[in-house]
Amino acid sequence: MMMKMPLTASKEYITQTRFIFHCHVKIKIPLVYGEHVLNQCFDLLHDIDKRYNSYQSGSYFDQINKSSGTWVLVDQQCIELLEVLLHVSDLTKGGFDITCMPLLRLWGFYQSFNEDIPSPKDLQECLERVNYQTILIKENYVKIAKGQEIVTGSFLKAFAVDKVIDFLKKQNITDAIINAGGSTIMGINDNTHESWTINVSDPFKDKNFYKNESISNQCFSISGRANNNLVIQGKTYGHILNPINGLPVTTRQVEVISKKAFIGDVLSTAIFALNQDQVETTIDRLKKYFEFEYYRIEDNNENI
Repeated sequence: MMMKMPLTASKEYITQTRFIFHCHVKIKIPLVYGEHVLNQCFDLLHDIDKRYNSYQSGSYFDQINKSSGTWVLVDQQCIELLEVLLHVSDLTKGGFDITCMPLLRLWGFYQSFNEDIPSPKDLQECLERVNYQTILIKENYVKIAKGQEIVTGSFLKAFAVDKVIDFLKKQNITDAIINAGGSTIMGINDNTHESWTINVSDPFKDKNFYKNESISNQCFSISGRANNNLVIQGKTYGHILNPINGLPVTTRQVEVISKKAFIGDVLSTAIFALNQDQVETTIDRLKKYFEFEYYRIEDNNENI
């Protein structure tokens, strides 16, 4: 999903962009703070990537996956992440499930070519390994069922963005923005620069058509089908799958505005995966625990 971040204040800024978490991450801060602060921000991102990314060999989640069926010692941060993720899974009645990696592989999202959609038999066998309720936590140990695999793509880069924002605030920086792959945009603001304006593409219109969104000490998170999909026998399938039936979700786009990037990204994925008749009651449950606003666009161009 392409995003633009026009400059909305007269002060000078300095930026760096690097490829991490399988996307380009751009950090912009006032020029006065210098390049060394940006370097420290990316050092922090790389450390989180190394420690927690399920795609990184030796990370905590990689160890959990490779040792499925046995207990794995992890750090407290890993436990805290899992507790929130499992809570969202409960609130969405399984609509959000980080054990969906076997489904992604089955559909062919981790190979260059897939000739056929999965058979009902293959889907059913795969779904037997997709169940967040089999993630067990005991003190600082975690165990998943044999053959299960956790994927961190729906939350880790946003968690890392929150950590960078915390670091910037400790440096007394109160005006900055981080754009992580266009799907996670977190801005902090002070009285010299009251908001950031971002341009959001409309999934039903030309890619150069945008609407404006304004954020102030908030994160804008987006989940969509436009730029992450595969084509099988001439039909396009999106990358977000329903963990209950194993099928790609037909929702077009979900946008969430929240105070923290981590919960914003998790909720944008969770709300995206819901069936349309589940949205209202699920949102009510989620809002009892999390503060956020959302906008969901259905495949038929109906908005919720």
